[in-house]
Amino acid sequence: MGILILRYSGNIDSIRGSGEQTSVTHTSLQRVKSSWLKEFFRIRMILIAASVFAIALVTLTIVFLAEHQEYERNLVVNQLGMQRMYSQKIALEANRLGSVFDAIDSPSRVQDLDLLDAKVLTIKTDLTRSLEIFGETLERIGTGCLSFDGVEICVFKPDDREAREVIAAVDTIWQPFRKASETVLESATKDQEFRKALILINENSAPLVEQSMLLSELAIKRFAEEYRNTRSLAIALTVCLALLCAWIVVGTYRYIIEPYTVFYRGITSLGEKFNPAVNADPAPAQARKSRLMDEVNETFSIMQDMINIVGTIYEGNSFRETLHRIFVLFRNRIPYNYIGVATFTGYQGKMLQASWGESDGSFRGLPARLEGVTVDISITSLGEIIQSGQPRIINDLPAYSTRRPLHDYTRIILDEGVRSSITLPLSVNGKPLGFLFFSSAQTHVYTEVHLQFLRNIRNALALSFEKDIFVDDLVYSSTLALAKMAEAKDEDTAVHLDRMKEYSVLLAKRLKHHGVYADRLSAEFIHSIEKFSPMHDIGKVGIRDDVLRKPGKLDPEEMAHMRTHASYGANVLREAEQNIARSGRTLFAMGIRIAAYHHEKWDGSGYPVGLAGEKIPLEARIVAVADVFDALTTRRPYKEPFTFEDSIDILKQGRGAHFDPAIIDVFFADLSIFREYYDRFKQEMKHDY
Repeated sequence: MGILILRYSGNIDSIRGSGEQTSVTHTSLQRVKSSWLKEFFRIRMILIAASVFAIALVTLTIVFLAEHQEYERNLVVNQLGMQRMYSQKIALEANRLGSVFDAIDSPSRVQDLDLLDAKVLTIKTDLTRSLEIFGETLERIGTGCLSFDGVEICVFKPDDREAREVIAAVDTIWQPFRKASETVLESATKDQEFRKALILINENSAPLVEQSMLLSELAIKRFAEEYRNTRSLAIALTVCLALLCAWIVVGTYRYIIEPYTVFYRGITSLGEKFNPAVNADPAPAQARKSRLMDEVNETFSIMQDMINIVGTIYEGNSFRETLHRIFVLFRNRIPYNYIGVATFTGYQGKMLQASWGESDGSFRGLPARLEGVTVDISITSLGEIIQSGQPRIINDLPAYSTRRPLHDYTRIILDEGVRSSITLPLSVNGKPLGFLFFSSAQTHVYTEVHLQFLRNIRNALALSFEKDIFVDDLVYSSTLALAKMAEAKDEDTAVHLDRMKEYSVLLAKRLKHHGVYADRLSAEFIHSIEKFSPMHDIGKVGIRDDVLRKPGKLDPEEMAHMRTHASYGANVLREAEQNIARSGRTLFAMGIRIAAYHHEKWDGSGYPVGLAGEKIPLEARIVAVADVFDALTTRRPYKEPFTFEDSIDILKQGRGAHFDPAIIDVFFADLSIFREYYDRFKQEMKHDY
C-alpha cells in the first residue's frame, strides 16, 4: 500500500501547477483506486464466502447428527414401549376371554349366545395379533436391530453381553407365556387346561413387563452412550468452528477494515493537496468499521441463543420449560408481551385448542382466559397458514378483525389489548402440530427480520413439541392399559372407564363455566382429569375375583378387602411415578390422588384415611360424583341399574355428606346436559342399562 501511494505522489508532484494535468491525475487515480478495490475485495470476499460455507456445513452436520440420533431413539423407545403394552394386552385379552366363557357357561346368562360367541372371536383375533407383534419384535431385537420402513436401526452390538443377558431373560419368560397364550387361544371353554394357562399368564405378566422395561432402559442407555460420542465430536467441531469464527473476525479486521481505513485516509490526504476544502476526517470509515463489527457481534449473539435453545431441547426439558426459555432469551430479538401455543385436538385434528401461554403481565387475563378455548380451524384464517407452512404477521389486529368473522378467541385477545401478532405454524415431517403466537400490545412492531429469526428456530421448537406429545401419549397409553387390566376382571364394567371419564370431564367444564373452583380448573387440570380419571379403580387388579364378582352383599371381611383397592392403586401409581422421575418428569401426581381419595366423603366418613371437606383433592371429589352416578345408572354384579330419576335422588341425598355440595349444585344446575350424556350412553350400551 505504501509503494502504491508513493508512486502516485511522485506523479502528482511532476504535474503540479497544471489544471488539465490535475484533472487527468484525478481520473487516473480514480480508475486505479476502483480497479485495486475490486481485486482486493474480490479475493477477500471469496475467502469469507468459503469460510461461511464451512461454518454452515459444520453447523448443519452437528444438527443433523443430533436430530437423527434423537429420531432413531424415539422410534426404538416407542417400539419397545408398544411391546410392553402388548404383553399387558395379552394378559388383558386372556382374562377377558375367561370372563366371556364364564358368561357363556352361566345358567343366569343375560346376553345372547351369538353375541358372546362374537366377543370370543374378536378377543381371540386381538390376542393372536398381540402375540404375533410381541414375538416378532423380540425376535428382531434379538438380532440387535429393529426395522422401520425397510431401514434397520441397530441398538445393540453383537458383542454386547449385557444386552444378550437381558434379551435372554425376556425370552425365558416369554416362551412359557406364549405357550400358555396359545393354549388359551385353542380353548373353546374355560376347562382345566385353560385355567392353568390363565394362571401362568397372570403370574408371568408382571415379570415380563419388568424385563421388557429393563430392555427399554438398556436401549435408552446405549443411545445415550452413542449420543455422548456424538456430543464429544460436536464439541470438537464446535471448538474448530469457534477458531474459524475468530479467524474470520480477526481477518476481516486486519485484511479488510484496517487496510481500507488506511487506503481511505491516504486517498483523502491526496485529495487535500488539490482541494484543501476537503475534510480528511476518518470518521466515515470508523463509522463503517463500527457498524460492521456490531453486525458481526450480533450474528454471533444470535447463534449463541440458537445453541442455547437447541441445548434446552436436547437436555430433555418439557415443552413448557422450553417455552419459558424462549420467552426469556428472545425478548431482545422480538418485541412481545405474550407467547401462546395452540394445539390440534379432536377428530382428525380439525379442532384447535389454546394450550399454553406465558405473559409479562401486560395482558392480565392471558393466558387464563384463552386456556381450553377451541375453534374449528376450517372456519379461520389459520387454515391458510397450515397450507402455506409460512408464518404470518398482523400488525394491526383491530383493523384486520373488522374484515373477518370475529371468533371467541379473537374477542378475548382483543379485549385483553393484543394489537400485533406473529403466527408461527409448527409441524414435523409434514404433520401439523399447532401454532406459536407472539403478541404485542403495540401496533406495527413486527418486520420481516423477526419472521426470518423465527423461521430459524421453528424446526427446533417443533421437535421439542413432538417429543412432549410423544411422551404424553406413551404414558397415557401405558396407564390406560394398566387400568384396563383391572377392568377386565369385571366384565359388567367393560366400558365404565370411558363413561365416567366423559362424566368427569363434563363436570369439570361445567364447574368452570359456573365459576365454581374456576381458579383451579385450568385447561391443563381438565386435560389431566381426562387422562387419569380412568385410573381411579386401577387397584382392583389386586382384589380377589370371588370378592370382585360376588353377586350379593359383601360381608365385613370381604368389604375390608375390597376397600384396599384405593390404597393399592395409589401405591401402584407411586411406584410408576418413582420410575418415571428418573427422567426428571412428574406425570402421575393427579392419578395418584384420584386413585387414593375418590372414595373419601365430604363429611369424613369415607376411606381409606377419612379426609373431609376441601382436604379431599378437587379432582377426587369430581371423579367421586361421576363414578357413583355411572355405577348407579348401570348394571353391576350385585344390582340392576337404577333409573335416572332414582339415581339423581341418591346424589341429592348425598349432598354435603358423601359429596361436595358445590359440585352437586352444579350437577343439578346443568341436569339437562348430564341427561343428554346418559341417554347417549344408554343408546350405545343397552346391555348395561
